[in-house]
Amino acid sequence: MVALLRALLWVALCVTPLWASQATECATCKDRGMVACRLCASKTCDSERGFLHCSVAQDCGECGGVRWLDCEGCARPPELDLAARRADLARWRAQQQPIDEFMARRDLVHIDSAHFRLAFDLKRSPYKGVSGPHEAAHRMLDQCERSWMEFMADSGVPPAELAGVTQVLVWGSEKDQEKASSKWTLERSTSVAKLMGASPVLSLCHGKGRVRDEADLEHELVHQLAHCLLSNAYKSTWLGGKKAGWVDEGYAHFCEQRRSGSVQVWCSLSEAALEKLEPWKFELEVARRTADGEVLELASLSGLDTVGLSPLQRLFAWSYVDHVVRAHPGRLGALVRVLQQDKPTSEAVQTALNVSLADLQLGWATWVKATYVARKR
Repeated sequence: MVALLRALLWVALCVTPLWASQATECATCKDRGMVACRLCASKTCDSERGFLHCSVAQDCGECGGVRWLDCEGCARPPELDLAARRADLARWRAQQQPIDEFMARRDLVHIDSAHFRLAFDLKRSPYKGVSGPHEAAHRMLDQCERSWMEFMADSGVPPAELAGVTQVLVWGSEKDQEKASSKWTLERSTSVAKLMGASPVLSLCHGKGRVRDEADLEHELVHQLAHCLLSNAYKSTWLGGKKAGWVDEGYAHFCEQRRSGSVQVWCSLSEAALEKLEPWKFELEVARRTADGEVLELASLSGLDTVGLSPLQRLFAWSYVDHVVRAHPGRLGALVRVLQQDKPTSEAVQTALNVSLADLQLGWATWVKATYVARKR
């Protein structure tokens, strides 16, 4: 009997460590070595199209924006390298310091994605149904990313052929807009200014001038980003200053019309010209003029910079770009690439679209009759 008891005790001593090892899962972190930061729960970033960094999330005093903390209930290493993540966020935040320091501001919302860097200074959300500036900044970045995706589909430009990200600055005061635009766009403006090329910058003021509400903001953002993205492709050259204003302004109007169903932004037109400008329904206006034989042919628009285009010329420039994008899918970028080489429109059309300028004109007329008139009905 004693021998039996000793044998059972020996078995218990041998088996117990195995049972114990199976029951050591950390009740706090489930052996992940880290736990979610509770303070970050109220700072959830609402983003539909994704982002890389957000200064509001990084302001958390507990986790520094990592959103995870080391588990204090066990000694296991965290699944993620939290220290490396904190260091990465600190480096990113340091990159935003020049804007904060120059503007003497500490409350700017900074968010970036793969294609845009946004500095947002509005104290109230310009969007209906959006609670505050943090959520509004994410909404705006989503709009920027949508413009990027649409441009890539329209143009067929490989992502590697875009030179860099676009900086977007949004201000709530004309004074800040004037200061920022002078610094980063090299153009002093109290409303909207942009620098185009390899590192585009768009700076705009909301609540003043022509950008007063949500609709104005979307028109301005979509239109100006179209200019910036076009200038960022291939040789990073602004076509509006290389005698190809019909593509530059035509595509900006195309994006604006597609997104909002109307055109409100007319770059480089004087206030006097804008006051005399009658609002057009673009498709119906081109359809009417085409039916009446009042066509401005593409050949008459080529060789003009954006600033030299009249409102009527811009109307037809929009339609020619509309035709290129929808009737020649993915070929807009090829057209841009040739035009950046200072080639005439006729050569660019032949090379990029494989049709002569005359044939493109005939194809456009047939397409307008079938497309625009059909939409009118």
